[in-house]
This record gives sequence, structure tokens and C-alpha cells, in this order.
Amino acid sequence: MTIDDILSGLQNQTIGRQIQTYDRVGSTNDLALQSGTDGAEEGTLILAESQTQGRGRHGRRWLAPPGSSILASVILRHRLRADQVGLPNLIGAVAIATAIKELTNLSAQIKWPNDVLIQKKKVSGVLTELEYDQHRQPFFVMGFGVNVNTTKADLPEELRSSATSLRIESGRKISRVVLLQTILHRLEQNYLRLKCSDTEPIIATANRLLYFSGDWVQINTADGICCGETEAIDQDGGLLLKDINGNRQKFLVGEVLQTGQATPKN
Repeated sequence: MTIDDILSGLQNQTIGRQIQTYDRVGSTNDLALQSGTDGAEEGTLILAESQTQGRGRHGRRWLAPPGSSILASVILRHRLRADQVGLPNLIGAVAIATAIKELTNLSAQIKWPNDVLIQKKKVSGVLTELEYDQHRQPFFVMGFGVNVNTTKADLPEELRSSATSLRIESGRKISRVVLLQTILHRLEQNYLRLKCSDTEPIIATANRLLYFSGDWVQINTADGICCGETEAIDQDGGLLLKDINGNRQKFLVGEVLQTGQATPKN
């Protein structure tokens, strides 16, 4: 992917108008955090063909054969309110899921708070990190990876039951340039809604695409394991659960460990 190729079909005003590309990096998020600290423009996109220290939530590594995936991070400078900190991962996941559907007609789902799945297997993940620049102004970096043209043979055997790619699911190679342009377009639309506090359409889409809607789930939180029936994603990006006694709880952070179809009986 070249900068000219990406810019030639990109209609955005902000996200992706400035692009830095690399053949091989440790982590695109690390580069974006440093660039943001040094004053890089809002919307600056960091792209790599491969990365050696790519990471997801909880420090998990994101590995991909060179040239097979989209490995990117975007610098965004909207000052998040306290009730918006749960939204960046979600607006990224919604942008990716809708772009996949638009380009490939594959039905992608969102596993709260930041993964995109196809046929219950992970195809993409989003990681948002907050930082301050040299003037002590806050900004955040939204990093995302998408398995685009990874083959089954490229995947480690231990991941083949839990990970997939657009090529595996569609049976054909997908243009990374066109997919990236589509993701960036959707992301800019969602980001503008975030800045204007008009996120209801994003939340509605997230709920329509929610992987475990209505299921009984276990969530790992800082306070331990919590269980409940999934009700919805709230307007601030939190996940609403109803426990076995009918009490509602909201989680802004956590990891879904297990899902089940039936709600346990008292």
C-alpha cells in the first residue's frame, strides 16, 4: 500500500490526510503515541506492513505475516469527557464491521468492547490508548489490526479455531487499499458524531451487531468475575447485564470470557 494509492480514493477531511508508512515496526500504536506527543496533526495515520510488538488489550500480541493485513493507528485529539471514555474502541469496531460488510458482504459482529468477529472467529481488534502531548494537552491513539489476506496456513495452529481473515471467509483476495479507505471513511463519520455528542446511531449499530446479545456471559473485571444476561450497550459504551436476581449492572471495562445461550435458573 502506498500513500498515493490511499489518498487517491480517500474523501476524508481529517482522518488519513497525513500518513506515515513503514515496512516493519515494533508497534504502530507506540509510533503514534510518540508522534502525537511531538505534535502530529489530528487524523495522522501510522501504517506498517509488519510489526514485531503489536499488541491488543491486556498486552496480548497481534501477529501477522508481512503484507497480509492492515496494521494502523490514528492520532485523534478530541478531549474526551468522562462519559465518553468507553466510546473510542466501540466507534472503531463499528467502523471496521460496517466497512467489512460494505466491501465483502460478510456479516461481521462486535464482541464488546473492541473485537470484530466473523463466524465467531476474530478478524479484527481495536486498542485505544490515552496520552498527553508536549503542551500537556490530551489526545488518544486508536490502533487497529484487520486480518485481510491471511491464509489458514499463515495462522498458528493454536489460533485456527479462534481467528480468521477476510480471505479465508470470502474465498478471495481483498484489496487492502480499498478496505482501508472504507474503514477510514466510516471512522471519520463516527468520530464526527463523537465530537458532536451524536453517538446514538453508532450505539444502535453496535447493538444490532452485538455478538452475544441476550446471552448469559461471564465478564472478567478488576473486581473479579461477574455474570449476567446481556441486555445492550449503553449510550456511553458500557455493557448492560442483568444478573440472576434481575439486578442490572453496567460495565465500562472488562473482558467477556464465556458465553452461553440460556439464562441460568434460580
